[in-house]
Amino acid sequence: MSLARTDQDNALKHILANNGEGSGANGAIIHYKPEPNSCSIIDAEKLFLLDSGAQYIDGTTDITRTVHFGQPSSWEKECFTRVLQGHIALDQAIFPENYPGFVLDAFARSSLWKIGLDYRHGTGHVFGAALNVHEGPQSISFRFGNMTPLLRGMVVSNEPGYYEDHAFGIRD
Repeated sequence: MSLARTDQDNALKHILANNGEGSGANGAIIHYKPEPNSCSIIDAEKLFLLDSGAQYIDGTTDITRTVHFGQPSSWEKECFTRVLQGHIALDQAIFPENYPGFVLDAFARSSLWKIGLDYRHGTGHVFGAALNVHEGPQSISFRFGNMTPLLRGMVVSNEPGYYEDHAFGIRD
C-alpha cells in the first residue's frame, strides 16, 4: 500500500518520532537525528542506515535497513554479513514457550562475538498497536533480569546491529 493511499484512507496517524537516518559516521550514532550543524549528505561511498516507522490506526511499523550505494569495503561487508547471520540465527531459533527474551539474545550476537564485536542496544522489542513502538515488558536483550516470558503469537522485532564509532552503523 502506498503512502498516498494510506494517507487518503486516514490510516496514517503520524511518523514515529524516533526515526533516524545517518550516512557514514552519523550512522554509528544509534537513533541519530539529523541537525543542520551535524548532518552529512548521503555519500555513495558510505553506508547509509535508515530507521523508520509510522503509527497507523490499526498498528505500528518499525523497519531498519542499511544500504551502500557504491562499493562497500571488505570490512563493511564482513560486519554486515555478521549482523545478517545474527538476524537469521535469531529468526530460526527454536525455544520453549515461556522463556524470557534475554535467553535468546545470544543467538543474534554470537556471530559478532566470534570476531570480538558487539552492539549497545537490545535486539528486539514487542510492537504496540497505536501506542508505542517499543512496548514491553517483553524484549530480547542482553539485560539480565527481565523474566517476562515471550508467548506464542507475540510479534517481536529482530534488530541486531554493529556500530563502528566515527565510521558507520549497521542494523538489520
